[in-house]
Amino acid sequence: MKRVPDPEIRRRQILETAMRLFYEKGYDDTSLEDIAAELGVVKGLCYRYYDSKQALFGAVLEEYTVDCCRELIGLIHDRSMPMSRRLAGVLGRLLSPDETGRYHDFFHKRGNEAMHGRLAASMCSYMMPHLTQELEYISASGAPLCSPPGVTAQLLLCGLMGVWQDGGVSPEEKLSGYAKAAGLLLGEAK
Repeated sequence: MKRVPDPEIRRRQILETAMRLFYEKGYDDTSLEDIAAELGVVKGLCYRYYDSKQALFGAVLEEYTVDCCRELIGLIHDRSMPMSRRLAGVLGRLLSPDETGRYHDFFHKRGNEAMHGRLAASMCSYMMPHLTQELEYISASGAPLCSPPGVTAQLLLCGLMGVWQDGGVSPEEKLSGYAKAAGLLLGEAK
């Protein structure tokens, strides 16, 4: 009797195979049929786990977002330094990524800029409640914010992601410019 892999192992096999094929052939040129053939299984098995290629990619995006944000959220919650320095640390980490991350090559491959943009938006959404929580703490401690914590968090994170994505500015200029702007927005700099 043929041994059937554990469902979590099979799900992982499908994700890993899909991302390898997305990298090699391109997202648009890879189908669930291609993924099933590469795994040596029937197409219906892939559909048992993911009802579409978009759903499969959504699962990858969600998982990679959590992986990418783990250290960044730790920086956001590090109350040993001012918020502008925490956020500059987040940007610095994004500007010098771990080149060996699970799906790094796919998201940074030339031609996948739109996918990288989706990752940035997903990371921004994922980190937003963490930054809002910290800004609420800062505000409750009496520090004046120029807008409510949730709005300030949106300005800071969406701006950070925009700076990260901008290819026309050096990393040094990005870091110093963002840190200065964040300090002004947070009322840390005079």
